[in-house]
Amino acid sequence: MTAPVPRAPAGELVTVGLAVTTIGRPEIAELLRSAAASTRPPLAVAVADQSRGRLALDTRDLPFPVDVVPSSGGVSAGRNDAVRALQGRVDVVGFPNDDSRLPPGTLEQVAEAFTRDAGLAALAGAVRDPDGFRAALPERGTALDARSIWRAVEPAVFLRAGEWAAVGGFRPDVGTGAASPWQSGDGTDLLLRLLERGGRVVSRPDVVVEGRGERRSLTPGELVAKHRGYARGTGFVYRVHPYPRHVRWRTVLGPWLRPLSHDTDPRLSLRLAVARSLGRVEGLLARPLGDDRPR
Repeated sequence: MTAPVPRAPAGELVTVGLAVTTIGRPEIAELLRSAAASTRPPLAVAVADQSRGRLALDTRDLPFPVDVVPSSGGVSAGRNDAVRALQGRVDVVGFPNDDSRLPPGTLEQVAEAFTRDAGLAALAGAVRDPDGFRAALPERGTALDARSIWRAVEPAVFLRAGEWAAVGGFRPDVGTGAASPWQSGDGTDLLLRLLERGGRVVSRPDVVVEGRGERRSLTPGELVAKHRGYARGTGFVYRVHPYPRHVRWRTVLGPWLRPLSHDTDPRLSLRLAVARSLGRVEGLLARPLGDDRPR
């Protein structure tokens, strides 16, 4: 059974807020400027500050309030802290990264979608990196299920604030920066819990959030370690949700369907395939195996 759906007054669009975790990247200023330039800016933004004093924000002249709340413990804990700061003020919450950018019409599209469909629990938009879209979403309007929900990417996910509260928010022990080995899967885990209680998540590949890509300036060893941590999170989420055993273990073979597609360097691509398979095994077992320090 889904949470009660907040309803906007007749003729008005639902309100949208943004919950952002930051480690102090200067690009967060571009995110806020892009939100301000939206055809329908957010009603409010909450920033969970995990920068250890490095965050410098100039919020003057923005057409919405920006609440900065102290936070620690990784992206999931930060998003939870930020949503709590928005509770009771907005109907729908989005979770862009601190270096995301919002095209002008994105937030208006989101508000219109939730206003038109009172039974919509969450919307999965598309993340567009410099090299292309990060995941191939199903056709617009398709209801995502336990298989296709993995194509939803957190920076382009929007959900009703009441649904966030009803499922208990993000698991703070899952996701980038968490104290656990499970360094991804936080958004998928939340959406799976939403689906399991009867919520509806709809694909909207036309609703775009711009990203900057995953690699940035990592060394090959750092990139391999990062992907192993992400894969551990994937395996762990498969473990804690009611997937058939054969589906869980089939994910271990996934990186080997196209082993040379993970990087343009064939040797690095094979290292990434190994890291992804091994990490998923570790997550499925809920136990890290060996040393994963960058080499």
